Amino acid sequence: MTQPLNYTTKAIKDLMSSLDSTGLGPGDRAGISFIIDLLRRAEVFVMPDSGTLLDRSKVRPQVAPECFHPPFPVVALEYRSFQNEWSPSSVYEATASSRRIALAWEWDGKMPSGFADTGGPAPGEGVVVASICYFDHVKMWLPTGAAAMIPYDAAYIRAPMSEHGRQMLASGRINNKQAEAPRLEVRGLLPLMPEGIARGIAEHGASTMQEMLVADLMDEFNAYSDLCVALACTNVSTEKRSQGWRLNRARIKASKTPLKDFHVLKIAGQEVGADSAEGGTGQRSHLRRGHVRRLGPDRMTWVNACMVRGAREGFVDKHYKVVGGHNG
Repeated sequence: MTQPLNYTTKAIKDLMSSLDSTGLGPGDRAGISFIIDLLRRAEVFVMPDSGTLLDRSKVRPQVAPECFHPPFPVVALEYRSFQNEWSPSSVYEATASSRRIALAWEWDGKMPSGFADTGGPAPGEGVVVASICYFDHVKMWLPTGAAAMIPYDAAYIRAPMSEHGRQMLASGRINNKQAEAPRLEVRGLLPLMPEGIARGIAEHGASTMQEMLVADLMDEFNAYSDLCVALACTNVSTEKRSQGWRLNRARIKASKTPLKDFHVLKIAGQEVGADSAEGGTGQRSHLRRGHVRRLGPDRMTWVNACMVRGAREGFVDKHYKVVGGHNG
């Protein structure tokens, strides 16, 4: 049984507290308030470890951009990440963040007051993805500096590889096929923390700062993409789990924020999500992650996971326990 992570409720509490910081500029304050409002409205999904549903060692399947419509106007995907995913192999991947939220919402043309017009698609014609991370060294939830927009008329393009992409390839985080594969066009970044971005530009330069923002969003974009591709499959459904009215009544009496109900994925009856245990499979027998099989131009299905016998005795359980691996 998948257990709630309750990251969204905890993130709202930390972000509310951060608004009291005297060093926060008006633009950053507006951005944090904007994120708090979205988190309050979000429907929560508990994802497998690392936010991984698809095999990240494979080239990501190309799907119609319309598949990226969020299942609700605002969704928050909660998942754990692990140390090998934030190894300081480059300037882009140096901060430990063991808990993550991929926040996605249907583009409505609205951004925090004071931001310039994005020049993006019309409302309802794209989705925006943002990253909210628990930074282990300060023990606090904070958003990254920008969000990315995916228009529903986006195309798959072969763009020149970025410096971050070259470092990912050199470190073995992606392979040559992944590096050369067309990528879904993401049209621009939407600033959420403008003063923070300005400080980054002053320190690193505009080009490097842009790549750092893209790198910050990569894991959350991959998690959201995995969810959308899975939901497009013919044998995947969702199930909503309640936190229980007694628990939330007690929290309200204690002046605490009520916990959110959450959704889990069901793949032909098999539950997919994070459970209460920590860590990964190690060398035990484990479930090989499922994958998408294309049945025709407009039909896909999810091929269920299978058991792989490992070097050690025992079997972990039916839940995915993914350690590492993410795609650029």
